[in-house]
Amino acid sequence: MARRTAEPRMRSQLVAPLLGFVRERGGDPAALIARFDLSAEAIAQPEVVLPLRTLHALLDQAAAQVCDPFLGLHLAARFPRGTYGVLEYAGRSAPTVREALVRIVRYIGLLNELVTVSFEPLAHGGATIEQRIAGEPRCVGRHGNEFFVAMLLLNARALTTSTWMPSRAWFAHPMPEDVSELVALLGTRDLRWDAGANGMELAAEVLDAPLTTADPPLLSLLERQAEQALPPPGNQRLVALIKRRVRDTLVEAPPTLESVAAELRMSPRTLQRQLAEEGTGFADLLDELRRELALEYVRDPGRPLGEIAYLLGYSELSAFLRAFKRWTGKTPSDLRGA
Repeated sequence: MARRTAEPRMRSQLVAPLLGFVRERGGDPAALIARFDLSAEAIAQPEVVLPLRTLHALLDQAAAQVCDPFLGLHLAARFPRGTYGVLEYAGRSAPTVREALVRIVRYIGLLNELVTVSFEPLAHGGATIEQRIAGEPRCVGRHGNEFFVAMLLLNARALTTSTWMPSRAWFAHPMPEDVSELVALLGTRDLRWDAGANGMELAAEVLDAPLTTADPPLLSLLERQAEQALPPPGNQRLVALIKRRVRDTLVEAPPTLESVAAELRMSPRTLQRQLAEEGTGFADLLDELRRELALEYVRDPGRPLGEIAYLLGYSELSAFLRAFKRWTGKTPSDLRGA
């Protein structure tokens, strides 16, 4: 029998603002609540826990209901202030854009356990800010992905009173038929799709721009609150981090326990012990991640099976086909023909 994996669930602060946005646009939030089996109070709840794929579908259906292909951008432009609590106000109180983004990366765990955000300095003084979910190549779906980039961009512009542009941007979802409004907002056509993550590159002068809302005493207070509220870096977050590291290197070469432990700056024995405490092992995580990605890739009928095998780190197509049969009890062709 094929092994079943619990569908990832996440805490989301996006549901209530989304339902409110739909209502403002003349849509029917009650119909969305019923369709996706949400609580009747979801439109007023600051946080909703739901399966990740339900969030994808909810955003897609909301966009269809109000006939808005750029829902993520428009939701970001009207997003209620204070929705993200301590994390949001810590960012607003930071001295510069760079320091605000560093706080977002540090405190993203206050919002949920699935999403990770990274900030990577570049040699020329610029940096990239990126959002991803381990084992989820499409991240939070088109509208959620575009919301993330637009939300950062619009807030940074508002807090610096400057209409700066990112050097480039990338998204986890496929390229939509119409990207005109996205290009107009970002100010660049240097966009990449199917990137497995969402993010943008910012120049040094953007990152070093001072925020008009900078408040050092308040920032100090908020940081103390945030540090106390952050969950400990337990095994659940460790597993998500390992999956992200493994996924990023699958094409180059199947990673090993030793290589991942070195990246995480711990010994292989320590990593093995911490995974055992979670009831899993490195080989199991690698196998599970390959299974998740395989199911995602196979859903795309235009992606050749040989390419999928390559992306998953298999040197032979036959090895991938055997693994897929073990995971699902079916062949990729069986699922594509369903």
